[in-house]
Amino acid sequence: MVLVLVHRIEELELRLGMNSGNSSQPPSADGPGDKPAKTPRQRSGKKRGAQAGHTKVERPLIPTEQCDDVQHHKPEQCENCGLELSGDDPDPQRKQVVDLPPVRPIVTEHQIHTLTCPCCGTRNCGQLPEHVPRGCFGPQVVATVMMLTGLGRLSHRIMAELLLRLFGLEIAIGQVSRLQRIGCLALHPAREEIAAHVRGSAVVNVDETSWRQDGRKAWLWTAVGSLATMFVISVSRSRGALQELLGAAYQGIVGSDRYSAYSDLPDDRHQFCWAHLLRDFQALIDRGGASVGIGERLKSAGQQLIHQWNRWRAGEISRTTFRRHYLDLRNSIMDALIDGQCCGHAKTEDLCRRLINHNYSLFMFAETDGVAPTNNPAEQSLRRAVIFRKLSFGTESGSGSDVITTTFSVVETCRRLGRDAHTYIREAVEAHFQNLPAPQLITQHP
Repeated sequence: MVLVLVHRIEELELRLGMNSGNSSQPPSADGPGDKPAKTPRQRSGKKRGAQAGHTKVERPLIPTEQCDDVQHHKPEQCENCGLELSGDDPDPQRKQVVDLPPVRPIVTEHQIHTLTCPCCGTRNCGQLPEHVPRGCFGPQVVATVMMLTGLGRLSHRIMAELLLRLFGLEIAIGQVSRLQRIGCLALHPAREEIAAHVRGSAVVNVDETSWRQDGRKAWLWTAVGSLATMFVISVSRSRGALQELLGAAYQGIVGSDRYSAYSDLPDDRHQFCWAHLLRDFQALIDRGGASVGIGERLKSAGQQLIHQWNRWRAGEISRTTFRRHYLDLRNSIMDALIDGQCCGHAKTEDLCRRLINHNYSLFMFAETDGVAPTNNPAEQSLRRAVIFRKLSFGTESGSGSDVITTTFSVVETCRRLGRDAHTYIREAVEAHFQNLPAPQLITQHP
């Protein structure tokens, strides 16, 4: 009984010491006194900001003929003798000031006439062209609402107020939801295109975070392919949700953390995230006792392995040199894990044993081109969504979740492709209003 209580106390003390540096806990959840361990770096002694001798970056001037207005400022008389001056400087100093024009809505009135045939008396009613929206707002308004949703992360009330203050566009809060649904329908083909591209990628990074839908617990999943990023909200965090995200037939490589939903993935198709592993190794160091030496060996070798991989990716060393470093460091890591299996601490032994059993998933990035050692692409794609969740507390319905995931998917994919998201969304909405096929989103090849 006493032994059970001692283990329980040790477990609770470890939980109290958990932070973003030794667990999967996000930095935002750290307490005021929590200071995650950082790799020591020697300070340069220089002040922050630009250093002496750096190349100054200035806004380039556009050609004079492209300016909307050109104003000339000439001296009227000589500063020395007072003689009146005239003429032009062939090479004047140029200064350009960029400003935004006042924006107001463009209102187009469509008058539908009904005319009576003088011959037979039939009343004939005019028809609206295909490009005219059936509602009160055009494609630019819908695209702007979708952009404020995807990039601004604004509530409906703030969005309506912002449209009024910036553009003089008076719009009801409920109308914002309607415009979002129109935009979601217009972007549905793009979302299908993104899903097909992600599920066809050879390597995908996957992550998930908690969400609220209709006041209930849900999960926002993201899958980052070679060119596209997909978001899905599911009520489950299970293996079934992962299969629904990637498709049952997906045979590519998945980069992720070691959450249980990914445990069914074969070792030769699963890359463990080394950012999470390094935090796990820091937890061994913080655990004390026999775990300290094991944790230090694993963390040091792991950091060196990532460093050498980054050097190879940057072209600083050859593939042959990297592989030599990799083989030495892999042996060091495996030796530390083997020693950790019998260090005397049950949790440390269990971690080492599980990593040995799945050791192929530790080193896929070193053996296979295109695989990253960390799950940073997926985690970075979730950051804006997490901020949205903190501001809005999630979504109120399944249709709201569809709007959010569709908008996030298109905006994030446009960012990765270097495309202007607002332009693409406007073109998609215009095509939707005219019953035309949506414009293709992904025109590049992986």
